[in-house]
Amino acid sequence: MSAYNFLSRKGVAVAFLAVVVIFVIAIVPIVTGVSAFNEIPTERQAFSPEGGIFKTGIWLSIALLVLAVVTTLFLSLLQIFSNPKAAKRGLISFGIIAVLFGLFYAMTNTDVSGSLGTTVETFKVSNSIFKIISGGIQLSLLMLVGVVVIVVLLEIWGYFKNQ
Repeated sequence: MSAYNFLSRKGVAVAFLAVVVIFVIAIVPIVTGVSAFNEIPTERQAFSPEGGIFKTGIWLSIALLVLAVVTTLFLSLLQIFSNPKAAKRGLISFGIIAVLFGLFYAMTNTDVSGSLGTTVETFKVSNSIFKIISGGIQLSLLMLVGVVVIVVLLEIWGYFKNQ
């Protein structure tokens, strides 16, 4: 039995068991160290050795994020190279998104004032990082508006199609 066949039949159960195991690994240090953590004054909790009870969960979350990104990239590249003709539309869409991000990045003004300027100064955010964050937020908002418009249009089209 191939791994694909096994995961297509038992994938949900495997994922559920993996989540339970990871949850147990992350929760054990928290449960065993919460009494010592609560004895420390609130303003010092994050910097105390007892504050490390959350590190296991944070590192597991980071590891799962890295695993998800690497798996997504690997499987996407595998799909592109195994069937480049079918991947053409996806590559064009990715190119359009990259161009839009580049436009938003280039149009971002780094001269900010007020509370945003104070935040940028407090956390020492460089101009290039500020432009990346701003471009990402603007692109996300544009895509959100696009999705809402598409959903509304498809619902209207579906309504009239079924009449």
